[in-house]
Amino acid sequence: MRRWVRQDSRTRTSGQVAVAVVTERPVEEIIKRVGHSHHTTTRELAAVLDHYGYLCPRRCVPVKDPRDIPKLAIAQVHSNRSSRWHWVAIEDGRIFDGLWGDAYGVVEWTSDFRITCYLPIED
Repeated sequence: MRRWVRQDSRTRTSGQVAVAVVTERPVEEIIKRVGHSHHTTTRELAAVLDHYGYLCPRRCVPVKDPRDIPKLAIAQVHSNRSSRWHWVAIEDGRIFDGLWGDAYGVVEWTSDFRITCYLPIED
């Protein structure tokens, strides 16, 4: 089971945190590899995952049915109340959210949160 990583709520490093969870490396190392500590693009995350030997596409797959999300993925979470979104890591149905989750892969989302797309990962 992967380890949850807490995200500082004052930062915009959810992509780096999600990659840290997947790769099981320190978030500081992932921030250094990405090259910055703010919002990340799908391509930036895919490039870092590729560097560590994980296979994934360079574009996210839209969610049609949440049951279709693969065993290992990084996903975008959106809220209907805001245009903001963030990244989370998913493993075997557990959602590792550095802001609204816990070490067991359980999230405390309001009812308007939803996963809209994901980056499938093969390790």
